[in-house]
Amino acid sequence: PDIFSDPKEDMSYGWYVPVFSLYVLWTEREKLVKSLGAPSWAGLVATLPFLFLGFLGVRGEQVRFEIVGFVGLLIGLVWAMFGTRTARQILFPALFLLFCIPLQSYLDIVTVHLRLMAVSVAFEILKGCGVEIVREGTMLFSPTGAFSIDVAEPCSGMRSLFAMMALTAGYAYFTQPTWFRRGLLFALSVPIAIVGNVSRILSIVLIAATCSSDFATGFYHDYSGYVVFLVAVFLMVATGGLITKGAERCARS
Repeated sequence: PDIFSDPKEDMSYGWYVPVFSLYVLWTEREKLVKSLGAPSWAGLVATLPFLFLGFLGVRGEQVRFEIVGFVGLLIGLVWAMFGTRTARQILFPALFLLFCIPLQSYLDIVTVHLRLMAVSVAFEILKGCGVEIVREGTMLFSPTGAFSIDVAEPCSGMRSLFAMMALTAGYAYFTQPTWFRRGLLFALSVPIAIVGNVSRILSIVLIAATCSSDFATGFYHDYSGYVVFLVAVFLMVATGGLITKGAERCARS
């Protein structure tokens, strides 16, 4: 849908969400076939509220209601036709589709706090490293006027947060054997994304302070999203490894 490319939402990663859900179903197709059972009236009843929610979404042109209704109907219909075991088998790939829901424009308060927190952390780190810098709200600038950087709303890290949550959910599903460990790694995707965004702000300021302000706020700023991605992916993999090692130690003790 067009909402994925809406500048207010900036959900270009949303196109990959259904592809990953289909990939999960394909890799677990043998388990899916073995789980097929008898129809269930309970599943049919479970579809009714989501059918109504989808109807409201279509009539009111509310794509968020439509997505939630579609996901609920998907699970409910599988439950109704093939039973509880099959519904459980498709539960994760179906719920993963909820990452297609555009929420950024509804979370303005969270966005503001993310910006302030990221700027505050970056400021303290830069001061600790001996960089002469002044902070005013979401702005970081040199007292000599050599550079001035405003962490605007698109740089709040909200997009990277949602994208990182989706990536971590998929990574955790395939690398962690229990739902507790998967949930733990998924929960840690929030601080991981925040650290990645702080790293981006730090790198922009450091380049502006040591090299060129125009380069830092121009070319480098436009491509610094890769810094967030690389740092966040490294932290995700490292955190997953620590969770695995911790679980192995607990099992041995």
